[in-house]
Amino acid sequence: MGWVVAGVVAVGAIGAAVDGDEDGSYSSNSADPTNDGSTSGSASDTDDSDDSVPAGDAVPAAIPAAAASRKPKTYKVVSVTDGDTLRLANGEAVRLVGIDSPEEGACGSVRAADLLTSLVEGRRVTLTAPVDDRDRYDRLLRYVNVGTMDAGLRMIKNGLAIARYDSRDGYDAHPREALYHRTDDAIPNVKCAPAQPVPLAGGGCAGYSPCIPSYPPDLDCADVNGPISVTGSDPHGLDADNDGVACES
Repeated sequence: MGWVVAGVVAVGAIGAAVDGDEDGSYSSNSADPTNDGSTSGSASDTDDSDDSVPAGDAVPAAIPAAAASRKPKTYKVVSVTDGDTLRLANGEAVRLVGIDSPEEGACGSVRAADLLTSLVEGRRVTLTAPVDDRDRYDRLLRYVNVGTMDAGLRMIKNGLAIARYDSRDGYDAHPREALYHRTDDAIPNVKCAPAQPVPLAGGGCAGYSPCIPSYPPDLDCADVNGPISVTGSDPHGLDADNDGVACES
């Protein structure tokens, strides 16, 4: 399967929090799109029909014919926090729905953040709220599309995110859930090479297996490839839960 938070969120308008020209968005009409997010939107060289959502995998709301022809409202992305979170020009944080990328310091986290950055940073995106509006951290929960390209689906296709936070693990279902999981099941996770042992003077290790550099200087989990068995006194303080295994995630 793909990687191991994206909550899910009900089809509806983007909300007052992101309305208005001052929020970095523009539109030929003030109404936000209420379709499945797979609109043509603004042109982009990251458009990829392979990442568009087939009609059979989406459950768009009924839209009057006049509204369906309106150009979707778009929002400028100014930065990427990690592989599943970004920030808009209006200051709002957006959590991609239905996916989960590696947490900071975990295998693949840097690659995931770099990929999402290349897909959306500095570009205008369309946002669609399939279930809830915000998560407990007050981030907008949205599908994020650059033209017809679904950024969340692209992350899964590259093995840098998994399908998660949906009806299969206790959250609400979302329209692209089946597509995300089918893709996830077909794509192997990105893997990292295991940390190479670093023998210390005298042939010993710094209380860890595999070996890591001795203390000082202090090391954090971001500096090593976990998990690591703690075989000594844990001078780096890596085993936070004292279960004998450090940097599990």
